Order: sequence, then C-alpha cells, then structure tokens
Amino acid sequence: MRVLDRLPEGTAAVGGGLVVNGLTAYAFITLASRDLGAEAYSPVGLLWALSFLLGPGFFQPLEQETARVIAGQSADRLRSVVRPAAILGGSLALGLALVAAVSAPWMVDSLFAGHGVLLVGLLLVLLGLGTGHLARGVLAGLGRFGGYARYFIGDGVGRLVLVGLLTLFVADEVAVYGLAVGGAPFLGVAAALVGQRRAGRRPSGPAPEDPPAIGRRAELGALAPALGALLVASVSTAVVLNVSPLAVELLAGPAEVDAAGRFLNALLVARVPLFFFQAVQASLLPKLSALAADQQFDEFRRVLGRLLALVGALGLAAVVACALIGHRVVEIAFGTEFAVDRRDMVLLAASSAVLMVVLCLAQALIAHRCQGRMALAWLVGLVAFPLVLALGGDLFLRVELALLATVATTMVVMVVLLARRSRLLH
Repeated sequence: MRVLDRLPEGTAAVGGGLVVNGLTAYAFITLASRDLGAEAYSPVGLLWALSFLLGPGFFQPLEQETARVIAGQSADRLRSVVRPAAILGGSLALGLALVAAVSAPWMVDSLFAGHGVLLVGLLLVLLGLGTGHLARGVLAGLGRFGGYARYFIGDGVGRLVLVGLLTLFVADEVAVYGLAVGGAPFLGVAAALVGQRRAGRRPSGPAPEDPPAIGRRAELGALAPALGALLVASVSTAVVLNVSPLAVELLAGPAEVDAAGRFLNALLVARVPLFFFQAVQASLLPKLSALAADQQFDEFRRVLGRLLALVGALGLAAVVACALIGHRVVEIAFGTEFAVDRRDMVLLAASSAVLMVVLCLAQALIAHRCQGRMALAWLVGLVAFPLVLALGGDLFLRVELALLATVATTMVVMVVLLARRSRLLH
C-alpha cells in the first residue's frame, strides 16, 4: 500500500484499463493471425503497427500539452483550452489523412497488398486517434482517470466487438479486421466520455500567474509553439522505440534472415516494464504541471524523486529477471527458433530501464514548459545511434549498444537541462 500511495493519482485506474487493453489486443492479434493466415495477415499487421506509430508519434503531444495546460487552469477557462487544442489536433489529423489519400495508389499496392479497404482503416485510425488523444488529454488534465481508463477498455473490447459484428455483414475477412482496427478508437472515446457531464472537476489549485489569453488566436498561439517542440520530441521518441528492429533488418546478412524477428521478440519481452510506466505517465504530467504552476518546486522535486526511485527499482528488477530467465521466457513464448543469448536480454532490459527514466524526466521538462529543451535532448541522443552502430561487430551487440547509448545520452542531456532549469527557478 505504501508503494501505491507514492504513485501519482490515477495510476491504479489507468493501469487496470491498460491491462484490459493489452489482453484484448493480444486476443485480437491471435484471432486475426489464425483466421487470416500469415500472408493475408501481413497487411493487417502493418495497419496495426502504423496505428501504434502514428498515435504516439503525432498525437501524443496534443494529449500532453492539453493535459498540462488544463491542469493549471480554472474551470471557467476549460473551453478556451479545448477549442484551440481541437483545432490543432483536427488540422494535424486531416493533414495526415490528406497525405495518405494522395499516396493511396502507392500505399494500397506496396503496403496493403491491394486491399483498398485497409486504406479506409488507416484514415479512420488517423481521425480516431486524433480524437482519442485529445479526449485523453482533457480527462488527464481534469484528473478524471476513471474516464481515461475507460478509453483503453472501450478501445480494446470494442475492437473485438467490431470483429464479431462486421463478420455478420462483411464477407471480406481482411476488411473485417482492418475496419475493426480503424473503428476501435472511436469506441474508446465513447466509453471515456460516458458520464463526464455529471462528473465534478477535481480542484487543481490556483491558476498560473501567466496573463490570461484573449480570444482564439491567442490560445492557438500559446499552444502551437509547444506542440511543435513536442511533435519533434514525440517523433524522436517513436524513432528510438522502433529504430533498433529496423536497423537489425537492414544490416542483417543473407544468413540472418530470421534476425529481425528474433530481435523484435526479445525486445518485446525486455520492454514489459514499459507497460507499467504508461499508467504512471498518464497521471504524472498533470500532477507535475499543477505543482509547477503553483510554484511548489520542493514538492515537485519530491514527487519526481519518488517516481524516479520507483521506476529505477522496476528497471533494475527487470534487468535481473532478464539475466536469470529472460532468454528462457523468449524460447517458451515464441519457440526455440527465436532463441537469443542472455547477454542480449540484459542489454535490452538495461536500455528499457534507462528509457523509463528518460520518459519520467521528459514529463518533468514538459511540466516546466521546456518542450524545446526536451526535443533537443532526444535529437542529441539520436546522434549516438548511428555513431555506435558504425563501430561494427556482432549484429545484435552493435544494435543493442547503439540503443543503450542513445537512451543514456538522452538521459544525461535531460538531467543537465532539468538541473539548469531548476537553478533558474530558484
């Protein structure tokens, strides 16, 4: 109980929603792969992967910045924040949808194996995730983590429900799963917003000392620069999370055709602790933002320190677990053909542990309105990846060391920037 008390408010609720979402996602992937077969499942799997890339990469900044601003606002100014955020989020979603529509012939032929319905699914995903991340940002800023958790439940369960319903009316099995992927975020939003009009807003303390913005243009001007910096950081984060399997695939020799699959499965096992951090992250930013807005910097440092200690302990436990049984878990879960060395699991777990610390520090910088500095830290960290990769050597080892160097460099830069920011505030 003492450990739970140290976690930000809402962690338990969001964590429960994420557990349901994770279980239903696994059920969906298993059902689709067995129902469609390997060949037909491939374009559906690509749509699934794109949804996870586009969501965090392009719409997470909208959620983070909306949550930060709302956490420090009075209740009567809620509409003045949500309106410009909706304009910016809608513009981004429509822009991405336009790019997808213009690229439709190439995407359908090259990415979706001729299944045009999967492009429809992609367009739905773009609009749905834009709406979903905006709704989650509002709910997180208001402290309504029950609704935030229901989003994940509605998204996960709704995806399976859509499969069942579409099977009754759509003959094309690929279309069934593609449209289920595209429609799930809308069901998540619907579940999240149930009962929100009756819910009371959690007091967030006095409004920040910044002068109130006047009019739509002023609000847009306040949000847009921060979102630009967050977008750079978010895309950089997505690259860090996904570049290592891609690097393995690009660098693999003719005798290493299975290397990318083996590496990816090992990485998935090593990153299990990141699943926990998603629950912490949702509730951490509003808490830190409110403390920063109220200039409660001592409490800010205490909250951040406790979270870093907990995350560090979780990461260390993951490294030890991977050192002892990680490679065995991979073999049991995926088969002996996916076997990796103990060294591989330890290095991948270490990079995941450092990554969680980096994500905590990133939330602290956002709360201090240092989005540009956070983006700079990610970009500096990314420079380390090709530099270490160029050293050569064993394929897995060089990619693992490059990934570890990237997150470690990012962490060091963020610590320096956050320390400088703290000195300025005092």
